[in-house]
Amino acid sequence: MIPPPLPQNEPERLKELYRYEVLDSAYEQEFNEIVQLASRICNVPMSLISLVDHDRQWFKARVGIDITETARNVSFCGYTILGSEVFVVPDTKVDERFADNPLVIADPQIRYYAGVPLVTRSGYNIGSLCVLDRQPRQLDDEQLFALSVLSRNVVKLLELRTMNKELSRISEVQQVTMAIMAHDIRAPLASLKSTYDVKAEGLLSPEDEAEIDELVLRQLDSILLLLNNISDWGKLQLEDDFEMVDTNIHALADQCAGYFLLAAEHKKNKILNRVAPDFHAVINAQCFEFVLRNLIGNANKFTENGTIGIDIRVENGLAILEVSDTGLGMTPEQLASLQKKVFFKSTPGTRKEKGSGLGLKLVNRYLAKVGGTMSFSSELGKGTTVMVSIPFRSEE
Repeated sequence: MIPPPLPQNEPERLKELYRYEVLDSAYEQEFNEIVQLASRICNVPMSLISLVDHDRQWFKARVGIDITETARNVSFCGYTILGSEVFVVPDTKVDERFADNPLVIADPQIRYYAGVPLVTRSGYNIGSLCVLDRQPRQLDDEQLFALSVLSRNVVKLLELRTMNKELSRISEVQQVTMAIMAHDIRAPLASLKSTYDVKAEGLLSPEDEAEIDELVLRQLDSILLLLNNISDWGKLQLEDDFEMVDTNIHALADQCAGYFLLAAEHKKNKILNRVAPDFHAVINAQCFEFVLRNLIGNANKFTENGTIGIDIRVENGLAILEVSDTGLGMTPEQLASLQKKVFFKSTPGTRKEKGSGLGLKLVNRYLAKVGGTMSFSSELGKGTTVMVSIPFRSEE
């Protein structure tokens, strides 16, 4: 037996295969019908849609074979993906590459093989559509042509499957983005309304009115930044890789604190940015801002006449962000729920502010992508500290 060699473009070929997110997926009728048709057209008992992974071939659809995958080094399809034409083995027993192959000398006892590579739009061979028999044979030109047509339809089905998943993903991201906007914009807009309600009562001095006008303008600027950040976050969810850039964390924390300028003022809270002015890290700024914004917003929701602190330190290769408050704190039961990542219930804030718990769910989703963690410490009546740890890289 001679194992098939690797294609010259193997890394790129595997990346293309993984793009389809089809390996180990459930069997689907559309693919099953193709192998059934291939088997009938070629008058053979076995047919497969085989996807060639790093060290195995996995069958997306199969007829006449019970196994779901084999090792790559014994695969016939490993040879098929080396070229662009039909790969035919008329009689495996007289071919030194396959004569002592375990798939030949034992079940399923392959004596004939014909496979057509599954060529993607980018030109990569990710697998094959093949037919097999337990006796030597030859296919005529019409049968080989039909096999080639069916192989192109397998690729079209894979593309359609991927497109449908992407559309579903886009729809989900759009829904979540709208929910985030409703969740995160509500508080600053409510603060603006409260401010103007106070101003409309005519009880403020000219100096106080001038100060409030300045605060309102700064809050409006912050809301525009917030909308841009949420839009960027939504786009980011459709990308496979996060862009990591050197970021001034102190400046980013200042920007996030600005989103809650009026909300904190109304509740007489102070937001203290204790991050060193020159602290930099290589991160995805949009995602980190999203995390920090949600933590500050939660702290302000559960705090009144108090302090919200933002700190960061480096330990064992991790950047540990802490957002602490002197607010309501949590019961042991609430704390245990959060530690278990159960974010489905949100309790009212100091002024009965409602919440959905959505923010922490999405923060946790981001942290899972970058290998980060989130933990909590809290004492009822004394406040809460949220600690977010993410892999740390210093300035590039």
